[in-house]
Amino acid sequence: MINSYKYIKNNVLSCVLFVLMLSGFSVQAQPATELRGVWLAWAGANVPSKERIAQIMDKLADANFNAVFVDVWRYGYPYFRSETFFNLTGKYTDPAIENGRDILEEFIAEGHRRGLHVEAWFEHGFVAGQGGNDDLYDVHPEWFARKRDGSVLFNGNLQFKWLSHVNADAQQFLIDMVQEVIENYDVDGVELDRIRYPELNCGYDSATVAVYQSEHGGANPPNNSADPGWMQWRADKLSAFMDACYDSFKAVNPNIVVSNAPIVYPYGYSNFCQDWRPWINDGNLDFVTPQVYRLTASQYASELNLQLAHVNDPATFYPGITTVANDADVTTGDLIQMIEYTRFKNLNGHVVWFVDTVEDDLDSLKNTVYSQPAEYPLLPENWRRPAIIINEDDPSVQRSSGWTVYTTIPGFDGRSLFTIGGTGEYIEYSADIPESGWYELYHFNITQFNGMQSAPFEVFDKFGTDTVYVDQTREGHRRWYKIADVYLQAGQNQLVMRLTDEFIGTNVLFADAIMLLNSNRAGLPVVGIDEKDAGIPGEIELFQNYPNPFNPTTEIKFSLNSAANVRLSIFNILGQEIAVLANEKLPAGVYSRRWDARKFASGVYFYVLKSGNATQSKKMVLMR
Repeated sequence: MINSYKYIKNNVLSCVLFVLMLSGFSVQAQPATELRGVWLAWAGANVPSKERIAQIMDKLADANFNAVFVDVWRYGYPYFRSETFFNLTGKYTDPAIENGRDILEEFIAEGHRRGLHVEAWFEHGFVAGQGGNDDLYDVHPEWFARKRDGSVLFNGNLQFKWLSHVNADAQQFLIDMVQEVIENYDVDGVELDRIRYPELNCGYDSATVAVYQSEHGGANPPNNSADPGWMQWRADKLSAFMDACYDSFKAVNPNIVVSNAPIVYPYGYSNFCQDWRPWINDGNLDFVTPQVYRLTASQYASELNLQLAHVNDPATFYPGITTVANDADVTTGDLIQMIEYTRFKNLNGHVVWFVDTVEDDLDSLKNTVYSQPAEYPLLPENWRRPAIIINEDDPSVQRSSGWTVYTTIPGFDGRSLFTIGGTGEYIEYSADIPESGWYELYHFNITQFNGMQSAPFEVFDKFGTDTVYVDQTREGHRRWYKIADVYLQAGQNQLVMRLTDEFIGTNVLFADAIMLLNSNRAGLPVVGIDEKDAGIPGEIELFQNYPNPFNPTTEIKFSLNSAANVRLSIFNILGQEIAVLANEKLPAGVYSRRWDARKFASGVYFYVLKSGNATQSKKMVLMR
């Protein structure tokens, strides 16, 4: 009788929620600002082709999505060109990838072309090996987590190998990879995933045991993997890791959006020692995307309400919505109702799992809940400006008469140009630049067996002229290929690039469209500050060091509004002053001091400028 009552009660609640959804929030107006994201992953080793990536970006943009979360870390490999991974394993990326391809760069080019925000999603988090992909394990087996019996394989037939969650070197490896992406790629955000344990029977590796012993009077971790104190200790270590991640990522680029996609609480804590509540409530994430994966809209509404109770500020909560659950497809109607209920709760957006299964729903979403575009909520409105694309037959393009139209291999608009080297042919691209700043310059590259291996792309910007050589025989270089970062000043009909065949022999030289994308990448130098006019509103101003991250030296600039006694100091994360770069009276002006950190360890440092009662400080990252 009691069981029957519970069954009836639960079904009544589901019906009530369903009726509320149908009658109460389906009339909600579409917000002008809303995160509409989708996770982009692929099955097995089936990395999407360049054409597929372009197709996906076009479809999502046409359906009024505004953000894509691109998988860049899975199966034990980075899907970008990683010096961090190369220095350890001798490989830059998955060796199965077509030679010359950079998967993240391709997603950035095609995504930003359509105005989508591109987030680098480190899907596998602490998972650093699967099956036979043991490159990192082969060089650092001591970095990996273990069960109580010493075994290293987790997750059943998946055979995942997880990095030790407490091993300082393993943690630094993950931080280094993410910082590398922030520094070298124009991503709009980074998202971590699988910042959890694979199961409770984990954490018995030597590094974790040593740290536990140091904090528990030499005692070993409990044999009972579900011991409450042991579970809480491991969860706290994950929270400390997220704290370090947030500071480290923001030190590279304060504007980078940092998020995490955890399992719902308390299930994630009870089974994987994952407690994401302090991550978001203590300010160590810009937003959290719990996987509120449910098959029906009523189930989703119930779980969403439970999860919202765990956050202090709902504006930082962007639920993950699935289109497939327990091997069953979520109906389009339920998906639409889930989005509507999210809006009913006054949340600022959501992220959908995942691109392959939502693809069939795009037309329905465009015709209903996504009928109007929405601005991305976490960055300025003009953060992503429209791509500037100059085709080879654009009126602004100047070229000699010896080029031949080529259609055998499709160009950007179906055609391209070629010339046989040595005849003195040229083509010049000019563009109207709406705003001064850094831009990524791409060429829609045609590749063929008899192409030029060192096609000379002459680039023009504020700093002068440079020549970049591109291999037009390399299959991985076809379609949009990044030529350079260029600083362009606002103005009309500015010469940006020239391509000539004067010194290239008898090979074929191809020319097609160019594309300029405004860049917000952290690794680009600050340009355009006139030091003699660097007035400040207060007594002092401290600027971000450059480069940052750095190894082993960096420049720190500061300005004084009037003559003052100043002290510029460096502190470690323990709050200890480890260096003094200035301690003197200086006249008004702009100053620079160099810090040589070759005798210090990698990590986050703080530099502090003091003058009288005025104090300013900033973070910086030393990467060795």
